[in-house]
Amino acid sequence: MKKYILILLLIIVVGILGVYRNNISKKQIKHPKPETETAIGTKEDPQARLDYEFKRLRDPKTGKIPVNIRKKELAYASTLPIRNQNHSLYKSGEAAEGMFVSGNWKLRGPYNVGGRTRALGIDVNNENIILAGGVSGGMWRSTDGGAHWVTTTDPAQLHSVTCLAQDTRSGHNSTWYFGTGEYRGNTASGDGTNAFFVGDGIFKSNDNGLTWEVLPNTASNSPQTFNIGFDVVWDIAVDPSNTSEAEVYAAVYNRIYRSTNGGDSWTNVLSASNYNNAKYTDVAVSSTGTVYATLSSGETNGQGIFRSTNGTSWTNITPGGWPSTNFHRIVLSIAPSNENIVYFLAETPGYGTNDHSLWKYEYISGDGSGSGGNWTNLKANLPAQGGLTGNFDSQYSYDLLIKVKPDNENTVFIGGTNLYRSTDGFSTKNNITWIGGYDPTDINSAAQYINQHPDQHALVFYPSNNSKVITGHDGGLSVTNNVMASNVSWQKLNNGYYTTQFYTCSIDYSANGDNLIMGGMQDNGTYMINTSLTTANWDDLYSGDGSYCAIGERSGGKYYYVSAQNGQILRLSSADVDYDWARVDPDGGTGYLFIAPFILDRNNSKMMYLAGGSVIWRNTDLTAIDKYNKEPTSLNWTKLTGTQLATALVSALEISTVPANRLYYGTDDGYVFRLDNANTGNPTPVDKTSDSFPGGYISCIAVDPSNADNVIVAFSNYSVISLWYTNNGGSSWQNISGNLEQNPDGSGNGPAINWAEILPTEQGTIYLVGASTGLYSSILLNGASTVWANEGPTSIGNVVVDMIDSRTTDNLVVVATHGNGMYSSNVSVTTAMGPEPGGLVKAFQLKQNFPNPFNPATTIEYSISESSPVTIKVFNIEGKEIATLVNSYHAPGNYSIEWNGMNRFGQPAASGTYIYEIIAGKFHEAKRMILMK
Repeated sequence: MKKYILILLLIIVVGILGVYRNNISKKQIKHPKPETETAIGTKEDPQARLDYEFKRLRDPKTGKIPVNIRKKELAYASTLPIRNQNHSLYKSGEAAEGMFVSGNWKLRGPYNVGGRTRALGIDVNNENIILAGGVSGGMWRSTDGGAHWVTTTDPAQLHSVTCLAQDTRSGHNSTWYFGTGEYRGNTASGDGTNAFFVGDGIFKSNDNGLTWEVLPNTASNSPQTFNIGFDVVWDIAVDPSNTSEAEVYAAVYNRIYRSTNGGDSWTNVLSASNYNNAKYTDVAVSSTGTVYATLSSGETNGQGIFRSTNGTSWTNITPGGWPSTNFHRIVLSIAPSNENIVYFLAETPGYGTNDHSLWKYEYISGDGSGSGGNWTNLKANLPAQGGLTGNFDSQYSYDLLIKVKPDNENTVFIGGTNLYRSTDGFSTKNNITWIGGYDPTDINSAAQYINQHPDQHALVFYPSNNSKVITGHDGGLSVTNNVMASNVSWQKLNNGYYTTQFYTCSIDYSANGDNLIMGGMQDNGTYMINTSLTTANWDDLYSGDGSYCAIGERSGGKYYYVSAQNGQILRLSSADVDYDWARVDPDGGTGYLFIAPFILDRNNSKMMYLAGGSVIWRNTDLTAIDKYNKEPTSLNWTKLTGTQLATALVSALEISTVPANRLYYGTDDGYVFRLDNANTGNPTPVDKTSDSFPGGYISCIAVDPSNADNVIVAFSNYSVISLWYTNNGGSSWQNISGNLEQNPDGSGNGPAINWAEILPTEQGTIYLVGASTGLYSSILLNGASTVWANEGPTSIGNVVVDMIDSRTTDNLVVVATHGNGMYSSNVSVTTAMGPEPGGLVKAFQLKQNFPNPFNPATTIEYSISESSPVTIKVFNIEGKEIATLVNSYHAPGNYSIEWNGMNRFGQPAASGTYIYEIIAGKFHEAKRMILMK
């Protein structure tokens, strides 16, 4: 009897738990947050993001982005001073003697969110070794199957990694190649040779991806012009059949290159008929050395699909039904189990299904043309379910892939925004499964497939198990153990793959010591974290292209304001899907910038100012808007008609703290206005534009929190004087760009300036600048002679910095990079070690580290008696280099540097004896230290 009673009780308990879980589940989906697509290639405005970036960066005089500017600005950045730990940046008389900005920059993440990944490979000898490349985050490597990642490209040389290939020939597997230069999708990319950041050629590794060197013949020898060659590399393929030569193919802008000596020299073997024709190319090589290549259409005929058996002579095998003059990117995949079968997927505007085509080619005989090859047009079987996300869509050639399963010629995967699998080679619509990208269960929402991000760029199979797959997409990396399952289950593989591309960041200004930070990312929405642990997962707040965000007060907690592209703003009180959210952007708002600025009043976080296209909107109480409101609202919004612009757009705005309610705003054509008493009524702005301003895009206005008369205006365009300062509320302005400009008039190779920040501290004011070549600081504004120094050279490096945020309560500074995640530091103005009596350092010196032995970190002090290039490196007892601590030019002075016991790959060094060595001019000395764990 007791037995039955126990069983009955168990059934009751299970039933209660089931009802409880069902209620919880219902609660979670009762009020789901609205989702939005990412914006590349959307039908509403396919050029929205590209136009936004182009407008920010173009030279106002020429209307173009300077050619090869990425290479040239990195070269110029290498000449600028670097702020090392305890390193004075200023000469006597320029600032307080020996004073400098102090701060150690800590990577904050996001640990669980990767960025756009086009390059991906699995080592054929060791499947635990995975290589992946971010388009603005460099090359990364994992030795434990993606559980951890380390970057293998130097922070000073961050590359736009676009493709990857391993030499799979026996005895050569330690050789890898990666290409650079993204034509469509990267910051400032776009149509035309002056509208994208070109790459740095092709890089090669001979140590299985640990280190990389550029192949000299692929680097530009004429930086003043765009090179048709290796500035945009679409794909790389190694011929596995050539055992006597390292035969490599590169599909680049307008042509196919071939090398027979591992990239030491290259020959153009296939090209379009003129400069502007084949913007998109692709290449693949079979196991027997047969080469297939594609060239997109252009202004004349002659492009299409080609086949070669020797890599030098080519046969055009383009099928008869192919569109003759209007086809864009064509990607291809050879079936490994039957290399006579090749599939081709293309964007063909005006032709095919949803402007896309799919063909199957079967080689029969001869050169493969005519009756020597059979073509099957499969375009009718491309996915076309309609709705918001149900059609196959490559977003105008931005995301496009095709792969054939190695053990089955009929199992084919295609990717655009979504990822699909066909088990009959797309010969019918019956055997197609939607396995990634957006959620297939609701084609009218922009919800994502679980753990598999939209926008597919790469797919690789595990050599030992062809059903195990890794994909590269706009959210980083995903892995599945069974890509053939009826419902494919994915796991994210980011785990410290720090390649996210932030547009914005935000912190809680009212806090002190708080770890909460937020950020909006390209293609990855808005996330937040509330811990200082680098390895902690960030919380997903909103979808789309993450835009401006802010943290405000509410009764008993915080409100989180997040936005997506084109001015869609939500108010959240938690990361929970069902917890008190509302859409809060104004009814009637139009014409927003792609990344539309808004700010909360620091004296009253219920109040928001929004850049609504050509006018400013003000909301006096955002907290009063009803929760779960799904549409734009008119509640408490006022359109400040006095700010209405005729043709320009509001591109930057900032509100004052002391005194309150003074709003500064700037425009995309270079005007600055001041609006006093902005919190009430409909005040009239005052034009504070200087006649000396360059007339470009104002990317940021920074207002001193302690004195609203002190303001910095930043212009993000290339080839202009970028930074201007006023200490009288805009009555007069002075150029403070200083050494960030190569030439006094702003021309040359100086970086684009995206952001500026003024942070008053007890020891002095710190000025910070976010540029296209990293983060810079100064503690003294000295007009055109202002000295700016690079911050975090071995951490932040020369990656693009899009935004900075700071607070005065604890001097926290957060830096949002467009390629390597987010960093933070509590900065201060401090004093370096004083000079020798008499004011001079009399001799070079390397001191013994302290503490010694040490764990986990130790400090090394050294003295420089004359201006010299200085390097300090750490070696193990066998003489193998472990880490580089210093590599910069030093003025005379006393310095110190800390070693945290990590090697150059970010991994902990083992216990033992190490040698640290300094080379400064002719001075060379080494000492021993002991790491004891």
